[in-house]
Amino acid sequence: MKGIVYKDLCLFFKGIDKMILLVLGGLLVLFAVRGGAYVGLLFSFGLDMMVSLLHLTAFEKEEKTSWGNYQRALPVGVGKVVGGKYAAVLLTVPVGAAGAAASNLIAFAVYRTFLPETLALSVLLAVVIPLAWTAFSLPFYYWMGNHVAQYTSMPLAFLLFFALKNFEDGGWTVPDVAVVARNLNSFLSFLLIGALSLAGIFLASLSVSAAGYCRRR
Repeated sequence: MKGIVYKDLCLFFKGIDKMILLVLGGLLVLFAVRGGAYVGLLFSFGLDMMVSLLHLTAFEKEEKTSWGNYQRALPVGVGKVVGGKYAAVLLTVPVGAAGAAASNLIAFAVYRTFLPETLALSVLLAVVIPLAWTAFSLPFYYWMGNHVAQYTSMPLAFLLFFALKNFEDGGWTVPDVAVVARNLNSFLSFLLIGALSLAGIFLASLSVSAAGYCRRR
């Protein structure tokens, strides 16, 4: 399983080419102009989507090299094959979290305004978005293939862009989110319930993906 996870991580990081870096750089400049002190949060949105999409591009590379045919011939069980893919997703979460923290610290250094709620929300989104995105897309990949997985992930991208647009237009603000969190009986309990729910969704997605892999094998 270590070899499978290593392969998936290599495909993920090799997908970070000059074009990806150019797009991220353009987003950083654009958000710096329009977002001001919230540039860290806005950039985190873009980075989280990029992390999610990089996993889908890794699937495309696998199909082009017919890796699936070779993988099915290996003496490796379905649990390790599919579980390795999900493990690789978990191991790339720190990439988005580190980017969220770094972009918010850069915003603080430039604008001299430290927003702890924005930093916390950025890191939270860096964890939730890639995990939720891949938990939704991976079953489609294992049941119907890479192209279907890419098409079905488009609604998630529209939802994120919609949330981003509403933030820029003032439809919602970081203080609004903070007020909602403070009004909860116990914010830590809310985080615990959210973490358990996300873990449950991730495990359910793993089970569905494993069934799809066995069906296509």
